[in-house]
Amino acid sequence: MISGPTYVYQCPQCHNLLTRDSLASGNTFHSTWYSDGKLIAPMLPDFPNLTKCKKCNHLFWLNKLKEVGSFYFGDKDKLDWQNADEAEFLSVDDYFRAIELGVTEDKGEEGFVRQQIWWSFNDRVREHRTIFNNEVEESLYVINCMAFIELLNSANENEKMLIAEVYRNMGNFEKCLELITNIRDNELNWIVVKLRSECEKKNRWVILLEKVVQATNGEED
Repeated sequence: MISGPTYVYQCPQCHNLLTRDSLASGNTFHSTWYSDGKLIAPMLPDFPNLTKCKKCNHLFWLNKLKEVGSFYFGDKDKLDWQNADEAEFLSVDDYFRAIELGVTEDKGEEGFVRQQIWWSFNDRVREHRTIFNNEVEESLYVINCMAFIELLNSANENEKMLIAEVYRNMGNFEKCLELITNIRDNELNWIVVKLRSECEKKNRWVILLEKVVQATNGEED
């Protein structure tokens, strides 16, 4: 993994500066892939796009802002930029707030945010924590899952697999089995087998699908 420049942005509401790192190159060495489609790759980390200002709490998309500038680690000048707040991923509550405030301007952005909500709850399972702190959270989880399903295309085999997994996470094993039975892509058969097994065990939670022990590009940056 080789780091790229750190980019500097300005909050569109209060003009507070914040930064986001980048990669020049990376790989999937020692990554893990889960049944909800999330890939966790230490050598290919994600960086936030939808974030919030730590000063005024304003939510915004970094890719919609013009960069103030950039710098590299170790640069001795531009200290004010290097001391700026780092852009961070949002919490579950902030993702819900983004939906409520209309920060998502199209179906693609809404789908992204609703997937992040789904993954954020599932992260608690991945981290061996209680997934719901109360009944309200569980209700919001189901509401988000149903809204996310509406944004997915069941005619696409990969998205149909995601829909099936969302239903399994909600405890609707019958619907999950119905969907995966109709998947025709042979390359997805091994996932179908795993999900069918989890349905038979009445396990509704996210599971590990695969651990990648070799970089996909044959390199170890």
